[in-house]
Amino acid sequence: MIRNEIGIGFQKRRRSILSVTRWEDDASVWTGPTYVEQAIRYHPDVTSAPVAGRIITCVDVVDWDGDGGRDLLLSSWDTCYEGRVFLYQQIGTKPDGTPLLGREQIVEGVRGYVTAVPDGDRFHLLSVSRMRRQIYLFPNIGTAREPRFGDPVALDLEADWVKGNEYFHMARFHDIDGDGVPELVVGTDSWDDYWPNGLEWNDVGYRAYDAAGRWLGGPLRGFLYAFKNTGTLSAPVLGRGRPIIGGETPLEVYGQCAPAFGDFSGEGRTALVCGEFWNILHFADQTGPFTFEQPTLVADAAGEPVLLDQCIHLPCAVDWDGDGRLDILVGAEDGYVTFLRNTGSGADGRPAFQKIGRVEGTEPSIHAGVLPSPAAHDFTGNGLPDLVVGNSTGELLFYENLGPNGAPALAREVMIEAGGEPVRIAAGLTGSIQGPSEKMFGYSCPTIADWDGDGLPDLLVSDVNGAHNFYRNDGGSVPPRFEAPRPLIWQGKPLKTVWRVRPAVVDWMGNGQLHYLALDEDGVLSDFRRATDTELADKRHLQWEDGAQMRFTQDVGGGRGRVKLCAVDWTGDGRIDLIIGTHARASVPPGPTGQPRNTTGQAGIFLLENIGSNDKPVFAFPKAFKFRGETIQMAMHVASPEAVDWDGSGKLGLVVGVEDGSLVWLKREELSW
Repeated sequence: MIRNEIGIGFQKRRRSILSVTRWEDDASVWTGPTYVEQAIRYHPDVTSAPVAGRIITCVDVVDWDGDGGRDLLLSSWDTCYEGRVFLYQQIGTKPDGTPLLGREQIVEGVRGYVTAVPDGDRFHLLSVSRMRRQIYLFPNIGTAREPRFGDPVALDLEADWVKGNEYFHMARFHDIDGDGVPELVVGTDSWDDYWPNGLEWNDVGYRAYDAAGRWLGGPLRGFLYAFKNTGTLSAPVLGRGRPIIGGETPLEVYGQCAPAFGDFSGEGRTALVCGEFWNILHFADQTGPFTFEQPTLVADAAGEPVLLDQCIHLPCAVDWDGDGRLDILVGAEDGYVTFLRNTGSGADGRPAFQKIGRVEGTEPSIHAGVLPSPAAHDFTGNGLPDLVVGNSTGELLFYENLGPNGAPALAREVMIEAGGEPVRIAAGLTGSIQGPSEKMFGYSCPTIADWDGDGLPDLLVSDVNGAHNFYRNDGGSVPPRFEAPRPLIWQGKPLKTVWRVRPAVVDWMGNGQLHYLALDEDGVLSDFRRATDTELADKRHLQWEDGAQMRFTQDVGGGRGRVKLCAVDWTGDGRIDLIIGTHARASVPPGPTGQPRNTTGQAGIFLLENIGSNDKPVFAFPKAFKFRGETIQMAMHVASPEAVDWDGSGKLGLVVGVEDGSLVWLKREELSW
């Protein structure tokens, strides 16, 4: 591990100078526990796979140890699981000129979105976190070959804010006025105009769209500011910030403004590349000390905008392939880093970029997107359970289990196809209860069952829209292929429920009559009988031991849902129990003592034991799962459990999707409840 000399005091939560407008911002910086040792690994045959920086990846390139290498520095959202800073050092060069990257290393003591600050023969680190009111500069007190970072210098900022209520999103030092001393340049993020009537998605009275499906709120807004530096890079003295101008007005993007600068044309002109919340990048040539042209979209050689795969993009400028032209690397919400190659001048004379794909490393860890939701089944017939995994991007990924029995390891992921096309669920502009900012999100949540009785495993998937679809297995191949999805129908219409729920399929009586479990449109756990391949019937609400309907939060709107269901006889008494995964704000059951909201405050896993019968199930109040005696705590968004005999022991344990994109295996003998 890479360490520095910083104490832990700076990691404690600090009050933001700006008001909180999202519940995520009322979280605290993640400090553990961690389940890294339990992470499922690739098979040794997998020697290359994408690198990842966890949820919302900020990327920069630095010569870490002074050997001339292009080393990759990745950082991520510090309130989320494993929200740390990671280093991948160059260990060689690929035939295409791009760096061959080695194993992942942790940069200890530094958190937030981190960029490097070149300063002579060394560099410092600059950190931004929306969890604190200041930007931190970590001065390098080591050498060019052995960087070591001292206590952070807190940079207090005052500026002529455009909105006045803006979070700090990302920052860099760049000589924007040409005087030889780099200024601090800060991208911001404002949500004040976004929420309809000032009500957030889990507020009483929140209404996202009108009857015609039109968004009732406004846009996200992100701005860029420059702070004149009259000090040094290791000890900046910053003046009052001023908005950077794009055209004739303050430069603005759709939230989460993330800047990078460089001479992309090779003609001595500095340009800005700017990320935002949506899946595009902006480009503008500099026209004066603090002014740029009106931005246009980063485009390819034909002049078509380069469309990225997810959202929340944080770019950096680097000649990644060594051809003498500055390229773009861009991190995103899904944790991956995408390489955009500079191909020279495009149709309009501006630099053109080609989307090459995800940056890979040679000693990869499994990263299944973020918010992975696993389902297990032996698709190959070799006795080893394979995995199908959904994620926030709306993909379905297939991981073949290559064994051996007792020590499972996975092949590289393959995108599952349905109807001949890779599965990619997306909300679009009107599908997410959180509004159009989430147009790229899918939140695919699969479960596996032989739904049509033909002996082949099918998929049933819910998602960001609260839709429920049947994917029929198209022939039993490996990797599995499926027919185009068909909606499940309830009372003559496609079933529409709360969002982001993993459903479960149950044969309560063991007679082949399948039932479909999901939270309904009011967030109540419901049991539907399968009538046909696509029709559901005989809905009933399942009950707690006190006779109450089973709800999982007192929140409303988008605060409902977000639960992952697993139906299995966990206790071995012949009755089907439920295992659920929740997010941090879930309250199971609702009320002042509901877990985990009023206990750990982190995403958890719970056993709901069936104390009734399979014919008339009744569920005991939740028991929190513990791992090695400690209550499972998996940070903010969700823990997604699947019960499976993963290691061939004959005992059910839990494969869990953790919000950062990892899949962990928790052995039964190390679990208690």
